[in-house]
Amino acid sequence: MIPPSPADELQAETRDMRALCALLGREQASLSAGDADGCAALLEEKARLVAAMAGHASLRHQRLAAIGFAADEQGMQRWLAGASQQARCAWEALMGVTRDAHEANRLNGLLLGQLATRNRRALEALGAVGAGPALYGPAGQADYTSAKAARVVG
Repeated sequence: MIPPSPADELQAETRDMRALCALLGREQASLSAGDADGCAALLEEKARLVAAMAGHASLRHQRLAAIGFAADEQGMQRWLAGASQQARCAWEALMGVTRDAHEANRLNGLLLGQLATRNRRALEALGAVGAGPALYGPAGQADYTSAKAARVVG
């Protein structure tokens, strides 16, 4: 009996990675618009896709180990050296989409940082945060005893 190939799931893995890229694009649009609720609405689907990607990688690693290769990306590279052109092309397609997803995720992280900075500045302008005491005490519990100084504008 021929063991399953590490390449057997590459098309499914690539399909799921493309879906993740599309989701990251929607997340980027929400972040650019300052729509935190839009981002939150994507979390469940994003978690599902990330879990699917982890499952694909785990299965690929198991298949590599079953045929005597290291169960990691180096093992995959070694296996690909003797694999078919079709398997190498499928792997390169997956790696291309993975690079796109990585870059989209990096940009989303930057946008999220900008959104957090904008929100913090807005809260500071309202006097909700800043030089006064923290909203939470040292034990991580809400601190309702500290009064914030009121600011009068105008």
